[in-house]
Amino acid sequence: GSSSAQASASATAAATASGVQECSSLTIDKDSDALPTVNGEAGNQPTLTWSGKDAPANLTVKTLSQGNGEEVKEADYVTVSYAGWQWGSDTVFDSSYQRGSVTTFGLDQVITGWRCGLVGLHVGDRVVMSIPADQAYGDSSSNGVSGPLVFVVEIAGTGSSDELAAGTADATMEGEQALADRGITVSGDLGGAATISVNDGAAEPTEVETIVVARGSGPQITAESSLLMHMAFTSWDNSSTQSTWDVGQPQTVSMANAPGLTGLVGVPVGSRVAILIPASAGENGAASAPAQAYVVDVEQEL
Repeated sequence: GSSSAQASASATAAATASGVQECSSLTIDKDSDALPTVNGEAGNQPTLTWSGKDAPANLTVKTLSQGNGEEVKEADYVTVSYAGWQWGSDTVFDSSYQRGSVTTFGLDQVITGWRCGLVGLHVGDRVVMSIPADQAYGDSSSNGVSGPLVFVVEIAGTGSSDELAAGTADATMEGEQALADRGITVSGDLGGAATISVNDGAAEPTEVETIVVARGSGPQITAESSLLMHMAFTSWDNSSTQSTWDVGQPQTVSMANAPGLTGLVGVPVGSRVAILIPASAGENGAASAPAQAYVVDVEQEL
């Protein structure tokens, strides 16, 4: 959805402006007396008490509480809760806590301070990071966030892109006939990228339709689940398509904020599902949209 896209855009402005720095060339400190004090409990939006000092010259990653989960490796996907401040500011510029859902992104899609600072941490760790401007958005940034930054980050999950995409590898096919009857073609091996297309003459949906293509064996999805999923979609005339597999960026979806996905409730995690969405007239100021068909791989529950 757009909220997770915005979240990842703001958390992941590309680190290409200054050329990609090699993590091995950076000095990463474990503490600094300049770091702010972090107030508040894990799992909630923290507040900071600033030291009054200038930001550390080096990338600094201080562990506030230690987890014992899997280690974060280079180019992994991480699922995190986080909040970010410009150095010395009491105003949060970005916060997953305020959005109410964790965020997932690839370490090769984020600022250098994140890309290098999170490697070697573990699932369950809570850290405060001070990131120099040249490892963040620079000293003058078009999105208004510049200078040294501070983030509080809680690591909820990690894995390689292959590990994530393999979430559906053990699912059992069951929807071939239902798809054929409906005029929908879903292609792609389970555990890998899927595509979806609409056959000529297939009737447009008048309500949201959900077809389980392959059933996983994970826990059942609830109306409160937060899920990591890959998806591909096509407009009903196949003129417009998009895929998270193509960009290597799975989406974090909070079921509470995804009314079009209510058909997933009760379906097991690890399933591949086709979802047909009717055209919308564009109520409440929203743009009108043609009918669409999605294929969704529910890779894991967060």
